[in-house]
Amino acid sequence: MPYKKIFIYLLSACASVFLLAVVFSDRIFINAGAQLEEDKAPITNSQQEEQETEEVSQVKVSYEETVKIQKRLMELGYLTQADFTGEYDANTFWAVMLFQKHNSLSVNGICGDGTKEVLFKEDIKSCSDAEFSLLAPTTQMTFEELVGDNGIYEYPEGYPKAGTYRITVDVAHQVVMVYKKDIHGEYTVPVRYMLCSSGARGRTPLGTFEMKAYRVRFGKFVNDGVYGQYWSQIYKAFYFHTILYSQKDAQTYTTTSYNNLGKAVSHGCVRLTVPDARWIWFNIAPGTICEIRKGDKKDEKTASIREKLVLAKAPSKRPSLEMGKIPYTDNWKIEDVPLEIPFVQGTQD
Repeated sequence: MPYKKIFIYLLSACASVFLLAVVFSDRIFINAGAQLEEDKAPITNSQQEEQETEEVSQVKVSYEETVKIQKRLMELGYLTQADFTGEYDANTFWAVMLFQKHNSLSVNGICGDGTKEVLFKEDIKSCSDAEFSLLAPTTQMTFEELVGDNGIYEYPEGYPKAGTYRITVDVAHQVVMVYKKDIHGEYTVPVRYMLCSSGARGRTPLGTFEMKAYRVRFGKFVNDGVYGQYWSQIYKAFYFHTILYSQKDAQTYTTTSYNNLGKAVSHGCVRLTVPDARWIWFNIAPGTICEIRKGDKKDEKTASIREKLVLAKAPSKRPSLEMGKIPYTDNWKIEDVPLEIPFVQGTQD
């Protein structure tokens, strides 16, 4: 009998331990679940600042090295005199990140050997020039890319919703400027600058229009017998499209229409380079506001944009432009475009 009592006692003790283990495990699981939920919670501004401060504090750079880095960043316009502290602080951290972004480097805010090698090159672009290159990528492209045909003829699957962007065509300066909203909901954040050719003798209508839905990939203008790529309808028979071609073949580009970009010589449409017309074709939804304004030659801001919009010169000898073998160096990809509204083909009427 004593042995039986001892056995029952031990069995009860084991059961108690098992139950405690299960309860404790459940608490661990529940707490872990709560932690997962906390991890999903949005980061507040104060948490973000703490995280950024922690990242900066982990960067260990000597005083001498920091001084060299800050001086070079000042020369390039990424830092001001007031930012020169000799400490690898938050301003330096973010200036390095911006420099890395502009120069297609790994963006981490740390001025390692690879970043320093680029930073101290003699021919590296200033901050303002690098920023402009991002907004006007055609200024960095070869002639072949500006007029060629990539061989992709599928129509867009969809677009970012109308209101994502706003387009301004400035006739006085022959510039197209695309903006997105700032934190106040105003269209002040530049997205892309384009050199254009609008209508001669006022043939391009002035006003504010909602972009229409009709698109043509590579079509013929019936009245003129010439062709253009990437038609995006602005209003009735007025479009954004590329320079002109004598046949449905990029090899037949007309040098005159390319050289006239920046001049008001079209029949009313707004001509662009191929990459710029393609960007509109894939990114601008029907319903997007397009303002075509007369503009003012005294507008210094737009004039400064126009002055920097310099494209590659047309070669004296016509280059080979084999369809589908044209270089692509633009800063966006078709597959990255948000498909918030579906593509629906419109009509010209």
